[in-house]
Amino acid sequence: MKKVTLTILLVAAVAATWAQKPDKKTVKLEKRLVGTFEEIPGAHFLTRNSKGDTMRVTIAPFRMLETEVTNASYNLFLDDLKAQGRMADYEKAKIDTSLGMLDYPYYYNHPAFGPFPVSSISHDGATLFCQWLTEKMGGDEWEYTLPSEVQWKYAARSGYPYREYSMGSPSFRDRNGYPYYTYYQIGDRNITMRDGQFVVVTDDNPFINRGYTYMAKGHYPNEFGLYNVCGNVAEMVYERGIAFGGSFLDPGYDIRIDSETHYDAPSPKVGFRVIAVRKK
Repeated sequence: MKKVTLTILLVAAVAATWAQKPDKKTVKLEKRLVGTFEEIPGAHFLTRNSKGDTMRVTIAPFRMLETEVTNASYNLFLDDLKAQGRMADYEKAKIDTSLGMLDYPYYYNHPAFGPFPVSSISHDGATLFCQWLTEKMGGDEWEYTLPSEVQWKYAARSGYPYREYSMGSPSFRDRNGYPYYTYYQIGDRNITMRDGQFVVVTDDNPFINRGYTYMAKGHYPNEFGLYNVCGNVAEMVYERGIAFGGSFLDPGYDIRIDSETHYDAPSPKVGFRVIAVRKK
């Protein structure tokens, strides 16, 4: 009986995964509009929430964009809103370019930065992008949306319930010294003594390594094939006002998967990625 039950469960899991597989036409259009999606398998497991409480979680299979949404894709969306005359939606979704990257004021609209993650947008803007993508994909078979906190963390951890960083290792660099993440690296030159205490000096140099993010498809992917879930830009989730994973302006401890960034307005630190779920 146990073998029969196990076989049934395995068949059901495989069937659920295959149910999420898109056809070639869908994949081709997705790539043109936003990029490549990776299949995220379903699971049942115990994990901890950001408060340290243990919780039992059930995850249905879904697909997730392998990168953060890029400037190129987001500007394609904004241009289409204007072309359709949807100016009210455009005003909600537009990038706050006054928050541009310190070193590169044209970060959001220069072609060289097309492959880099968009940021300085509102939660409403990210939601409208997902709705637009659903419409462009036909709207009948797939729904595109922001991931929930639980979905995002599960995918960021590659299914491991307690992993702190997307690459698993506590090291931030590979054996050749290449960094796994884009984050705010604090060196000895930024530590000084003030009033008898060691403090980190950021007044004169708020961007220690670089004044902008890394390209969205950069560094190493996790086991689910997702790039930059830690660092680069903190990523919005379906729940408003909170993003996870830290950003290029956060130090190493604050780019953990559980690291929370709270926002109530667009921020250069906060971007997003989308998931796709087959409609029933």
